[in-house]
Amino acid sequence: MRSLIALVLIFCGYNTIAQDQPKLIVGIVVDQMRTDYIYRYWDKYEDDGFKKLLRDGFFCKNAHFNYIPTYTGPGHASIFTGTTPMEHGIIANTWYDKVNKVKAYCVGDSSANSVGTDNESGKMSPHRVLAPSLGDAVRMSSLFKGKSIGISIKDRGAILPAGHSANAAYWMDYESGKMITSDHYLEELPSWVKKFNNMRRADKLAEKGWELTLAKELYTESTLDNTIYEKSFIAGLPPVFPYDVKRAISENSYYSFACTPHGNTYLRLFAEEVLINEELGQDESMDLLTISFSSPDMIGHMFGPQSVEIEDTYLKLDLEIAQLIEALDIRVGEGNYVLFLTADHAAAPVPQYAQDNGFKVDYFNLQEYNIGLSAMLLAKFKVEGLLANHSNQQLFLNWDLIEENNIDPKEISQEIRDFSLGFDGVANMLDIKQVQHALPPDNFSKLAANGWNPLRSGDLLLQLLPGWMSYGNKGTTHGSSYSYDTHVPLIFFGWNIGHGINIDPVDITQIVPTISIHTNIAFPDLSNHSVIKLPSESE
Repeated sequence: MRSLIALVLIFCGYNTIAQDQPKLIVGIVVDQMRTDYIYRYWDKYEDDGFKKLLRDGFFCKNAHFNYIPTYTGPGHASIFTGTTPMEHGIIANTWYDKVNKVKAYCVGDSSANSVGTDNESGKMSPHRVLAPSLGDAVRMSSLFKGKSIGISIKDRGAILPAGHSANAAYWMDYESGKMITSDHYLEELPSWVKKFNNMRRADKLAEKGWELTLAKELYTESTLDNTIYEKSFIAGLPPVFPYDVKRAISENSYYSFACTPHGNTYLRLFAEEVLINEELGQDESMDLLTISFSSPDMIGHMFGPQSVEIEDTYLKLDLEIAQLIEALDIRVGEGNYVLFLTADHAAAPVPQYAQDNGFKVDYFNLQEYNIGLSAMLLAKFKVEGLLANHSNQQLFLNWDLIEENNIDPKEISQEIRDFSLGFDGVANMLDIKQVQHALPPDNFSKLAANGWNPLRSGDLLLQLLPGWMSYGNKGTTHGSSYSYDTHVPLIFFGWNIGHGINIDPVDITQIVPTISIHTNIAFPDLSNHSVIKLPSESE
């Protein structure tokens, strides 16, 4: 009898553990957020946004991407699959399709049809992702009763996190300023999305313009408002507050709207509608909502991380985070959801700004490099067109020509390496296939190997010196192996998570297995197995 009781107790205990889940997982990605934005603007944040997440949640201060290139597409795919481009296949936002010899977009799908617009901005799907995501794991764990929905301004920011089996993914059509999807998910927009679109939220927000949150003299963590390091928001006009957003839309579509903090407000409002109308977190099956705030990236590219525009963007985003938490508390219930916040990459200082302040950095002349490299190959091997493509700092060789002309692959690789190392701004040149088979101990080689996919990646990889970039001389970009691009915030918050800070190194691919363990679901098939120990509320 005692044995029977023991077995019953064991079974009941197991069953309790197995069913112990939050009602909702919320995965937030802030596109192009540097970790230091947490510290830099801390004194100006309100109490219920970033401060609340850190006060009540678990902050990993030393989280990094463990591959290159650090772009939006690979970033979102890596966060939500728990693995790197080596396995999930999203090696960049766009890449050279070496089989068909055309450019491939990470979520582009010619077989898909737009839903909610007549243009082709909805011809998208996750079909290029070679790994299941957290969204797929959530769906599988509930026999597809739980929902997975991804939203973003950018299509890739919505599609890549939500997974192959997602119920929906929504993103902005820059022609109309409306949220759209593709028939990979839905044949028609739900009535609530149509209602949201008909309210013309973007137009109403644009009418307000972009005004500073604080008095201009209080933006002490930034350079002056008008500097030579910033692009113009409106052609011909200096980058100076306030900005006429309505005019910018009329001259350059709703893409200009997305290049303001209003894009974050718009997405937060849409997220609240998703919560209400899709009834997320309202039944026994756990759901997933992914939210990717795209506007900080667009603003960062335009103005750079030292700008007043970026500071104001994060002060306003802090308020959006606070309102999102409030909406979750009201709709799902405080303590009934688990949330994580991170970024898909960080950002480099503007090279000209760094140079003017004493740093030995400059701009890499990509055009001159490509012309010089092609000329060298022609002179050395007497064959034209040996370099098929140069994109994402990857060089694709024309193997048909190499084989036809009996060129030694090692010789051509060495010639390219010698030429590259003699070019201004180059730090290293790797033969990626060699790196894949024998991982050298240096950090760049490890990151290169993790980012190399045999089906899609190039043959050689160029590394620029720290602080150098092939970009215009205003604004900034990202993509390198250096910490200014790889170091991002990572915060866990909510259901059964206590307060704490972790300063140990953490890989971004540990997020999904950590959430999977925490919520008692199976890992996505290809995810990292290393988890981050989260403190419980009782500790």
